[in-house]
Amino acid sequence: MDQPAMIAKLNEILKWEYAGLVQYTQYSFLVQDLWREVYADFFRGNGKEALKHAHLVGDKIVSLGGVTSVERAEVKVTTDLHEMLENSLQMELKHVELYTDALSLLGDKDVGIRNLLEDICQDEQDGADHLSKILKKQNLGQVSASRPQAKVG
Repeated sequence: MDQPAMIAKLNEILKWEYAGLVQYTQYSFLVQDLWREVYADFFRGNGKEALKHAHLVGDKIVSLGGVTSVERAEVKVTTDLHEMLENSLQMELKHVELYTDALSLLGDKDVGIRNLLEDICQDEQDGADHLSKILKKQNLGQVSASRPQAKVG
């Protein structure tokens, strides 16, 4: 593994995890109306997950000999619930992209960091999948229509 390249990529990831923490936390404050009961805790939980990921990535940066970034990536501000959910989906997809990029920098013997990054990437993908379902980004009817039907009788 090219350690300087990995440290740079992990610092980029850290900036986006910081952004996720801020964006999700702000959304937990701003969400209103009847949906507050559902989404305030949802956004707050996502913020906690982003902080957990930031801790793991930051510790790995330092263990590789680097210094952690204190900058954050872009945070999208809105008071519209649908926009909050769309922005959250985009955040999760960006995280998946970044972790996938980091995984591509690893060699065959980098098992520990590979496991760490794969586990976090799976969390991010699960979050994107969940938001896609909330936003109905998947047409389940088309999926079942494309499956061959079993013959009866």
